Amino acid sequence: MRLPCLPSLLAAFLALPLPVVADEACSRYADDLAVMKSADQALRKRIDYLDPESRAQQKLMQHIQLVERVNTERLKDQVRRCGWPSKAMHGEAAVGDAWLLVQQAEREPAFQKRMLALIEQAASESGDTLDRAFAYLDDRIAVAEKRLQRYGTQLVSAGEDRCALAFAPFDSREQVEARRAQLNLPPLDIYRRMVLEMQHCPVPPTRADDHHYAPPARGKDRQGAITRK
Repeated sequence: MRLPCLPSLLAAFLALPLPVVADEACSRYADDLAVMKSADQALRKRIDYLDPESRAQQKLMQHIQLVERVNTERLKDQVRRCGWPSKAMHGEAAVGDAWLLVQQAEREPAFQKRMLALIEQAASESGDTLDRAFAYLDDRIAVAEKRLQRYGTQLVSAGEDRCALAFAPFDSREQVEARRAQLNLPPLDIYRRMVLEMQHCPVPPTRADDHHYAPPARGKDRQGAITRK
């Protein structure tokens, strides 16, 4: 199966020159962030978690990495010129777009740490509370640096089984659950179930008759023995 050519939106995006005038760059900050996010998401929506090793998916990952690199360089330039976007000046969507782009900049850990500090500073200056965006980025950096995560947002797979997801190490489960509650994040067990569902993996049942993605085989009892009628 041949992967279709990059959509015209992405081709146009990759050809855009970097802005050269600071005032112009900052005046269209939110629009530029939206374009970068759209380029990223247009490709990620085509990820097939059920067939990640196919040639088409391998080619797709190359396209994603290219867009990630371009996005990261453009975001660096925008932050240098205009600072971290604010809800008051650029809108809530722009702040969310910038956060998503930083999340994807995994090959630039130093940049991610600088942006985490800016997110925390912006919240402090505006009087806003830290939100789940801060938690995800804080944990992602911690796991990359082999430190304990604080909010339990990062799961890792054991070996080659992409569905054998477990939480990357954190400190006290009680403390992690408390921190999550402060940011309106769901409890750890519910969150893990949500991630498994997103990746189309078997999901642990929450009740006796719940067999999500794995219904019991007809004609067998709970121990697997064939029942007689």
